[in-house]
Amino acid sequence: MIESSAAYCQAAVADRRRTYVRAVVDISGPDKVFLPVEASPEAPWSRPEQLHDRNFNPPPRYATAEPGRAVPDGSFSPFPDGLQSPEPVGYAGEALSGADGVFPSPQFAALRFENIHILQTVTLFFSSDPTDGVPEDFLLEVRYNGTAYYRAEVTGNLETARVFDGFTVWDPDEIRLTVYKWSLPGRRFRLVEIFPGLYEEWSGRQLASFSVQQQGQFSCLSLPYGTASIAMDNQSRRFEPRRKDGIFQSLEARQDVDLYMGFQLPGGAVEYKRLGLFYQADDGWKTGDNSLTMKWSLVDIVGLLVDRTFLPPETLPTTLAGWFEAVTLQLGRVFSTRWYVDPDYADMPVTANSVEDVTGKKCGDIIRWACQVSGTWPRADAETGKLTAEPLWKQGNQITLGNLEKYPVMKANESISTLIFQLALPPLPEGAEDNRVKELVIPGNQTASEKTVTVQNPFIHTAEQARTAAKLILSQYGGNQIETTGRGDPASEIGDVDTIWLDASNATTARRISQTLQIQNGVLQGCQSTLLQADGAFLYEERVVVKKSGSWQAPPGVEQIFVVIGQGGQGGSQGQDGYVRLPKATEPVVESGYGENGADGHGGKIWFGTIHINPEQTFEVQIGRGGAKSHVYGTPGKEGGETSFGPYSSASGDYYPTGFTDINAGDCFGRTGVPAPVGGTGDGGKGGAGGTPGDGEAVHVRDTIWGKPIYELEVYVEPGPGLPGADGANGFVVITWDKPEEK
Repeated sequence: MIESSAAYCQAAVADRRRTYVRAVVDISGPDKVFLPVEASPEAPWSRPEQLHDRNFNPPPRYATAEPGRAVPDGSFSPFPDGLQSPEPVGYAGEALSGADGVFPSPQFAALRFENIHILQTVTLFFSSDPTDGVPEDFLLEVRYNGTAYYRAEVTGNLETARVFDGFTVWDPDEIRLTVYKWSLPGRRFRLVEIFPGLYEEWSGRQLASFSVQQQGQFSCLSLPYGTASIAMDNQSRRFEPRRKDGIFQSLEARQDVDLYMGFQLPGGAVEYKRLGLFYQADDGWKTGDNSLTMKWSLVDIVGLLVDRTFLPPETLPTTLAGWFEAVTLQLGRVFSTRWYVDPDYADMPVTANSVEDVTGKKCGDIIRWACQVSGTWPRADAETGKLTAEPLWKQGNQITLGNLEKYPVMKANESISTLIFQLALPPLPEGAEDNRVKELVIPGNQTASEKTVTVQNPFIHTAEQARTAAKLILSQYGGNQIETTGRGDPASEIGDVDTIWLDASNATTARRISQTLQIQNGVLQGCQSTLLQADGAFLYEERVVVKKSGSWQAPPGVEQIFVVIGQGGQGGSQGQDGYVRLPKATEPVVESGYGENGADGHGGKIWFGTIHINPEQTFEVQIGRGGAKSHVYGTPGKEGGETSFGPYSSASGDYYPTGFTDINAGDCFGRTGVPAPVGGTGDGGKGGAGGTPGDGEAVHVRDTIWGKPIYELEVYVEPGPGLPGADGANGFVVITWDKPEEK
């Protein structure tokens, strides 16, 4: 789940929401390589390499020798030691403009590059800080081999960003900006960014339609990917395919569009969530209605890679991180850093026996195989847009029926009978007899299933690696699927374990494997999601939930157990009484209203861990009682009692605001604010409802000696009392263990 403020969480479930969308569009050569910038003499702090860093913020305000920039009022900061600013400053020239803004000699900055086949637009970004000023009179040139094939002379400019289009230059290698006059006297030539292409932000006003689908699979048997469809307003005909002075020819595969969606917060600000970095697909455009709109079909980075042929590097990678770097490089140098691997897994050995094992394979296959053997799963991360490999996590969002358009649909998830692994064994010396086990058969979750899967992964060499992959594969099979149609929340991520509150007492958990976020009639609605309660990943585990104090003895042959210990939940507090009152005796104004709801009791602390045990060891179990509700507004409910399992205790655990999920069983423990907690869950009780308003009338009783009327309150309906909260639920112990292997 993408981190969000409390105000965002409130806005996401509000009865009335204002949804905003945003698309940041980059139409430039996806294979471009930047060369050193050429420019007029620079100020000591100038950083010309930042002219292509995609940071468009104004430079920080530092005190300089320019007139009015050293005022000791805190407006300007002193430069740090060595003039090395930690913030981007862009390019800054040494020369100062004269009293009329004209430079003693023209100042220039030239962005040089390679591998841009066609250029039809240039975007210039100047500082938006009014104390910096902007170029007033300047010349823009697009050059090839020293010759300018496009020139634009501008006078009287006061804009902080300028877009130039309506031209076509093939194979350009330089964009040169020459400045003659500045908008302020005594100022340096400052430049934030030169962008060789179009870089714009489109809001809902420019976007005629907007739909994003995010999806993933944990088994790594296939590699689904995210897609987006946006239609933008094309009334200016900039993207008209038949228009020769437009920029349609600049549309190329692998150009990126950064998509965001957000809600307006109670204070009026908008908090956006990034939906991902999506790319132009090959031939992924369509226009109708006389080209008044242009529709683009986009894919995430996984979609770019899944069917691309992998070209092995000279030296094959030997780690999970190495393979991810090699795969993203297939898209070009600009993609070399668009990957992320969990640090705990980055150096995990992932090896092929020979280059022939990966030659001619698809990049999608390399990604799947590397994740299978490492026990991770691949996705395009929404917040970063990067190709990402991580282990499964256990937290997610809370879904209430009030935020769904209809009741969730549950159906059986696909089962599997057998997994057959063909081990990729290294070759033996010539003439050696091969008696090695070459095939490993692992049972699935349902022997009656007709589905059998054979895995031929060149990175799986041992039975241990096969079992790691099997556990990941089986996480996709068995159990249930839950389908929901709701109002949508862009803070939810694929892989989240969400808690669905089914009624006042019960909840179920499931892992999100797909979701669609779409704007219909200007509203975020009809958003479909699929969640998975697979039990296959825990196929070899027995499970018991202990809800009463006593003792528990481990079965014969069990040497290790996984234990979850939950404290009793806290009780909810009393709601505030309703009210009816006369704020001022001299005014006939009666106020009435509901009392505030009581505070919700939090779920109990939860400790979990793997414990090595002695044969048939016995553990004493003490279940903590749920905390009692409060009968006084403002007084919190009682804390729940601690639960212990032998020497282990919930007192060493943590609170989980959305609850602790047991995905294989679909159970959720330790939730906060449950209206009717069920024993053995550690759920906290919901706070009591505030009392109902009273009613009354202001009655004129007398006048003061100054002639001012005095009123008294006559109550017709007494305000209702605040209601008590709910008691917290008793604690629990969940114990799971592997089935002993048959001998």
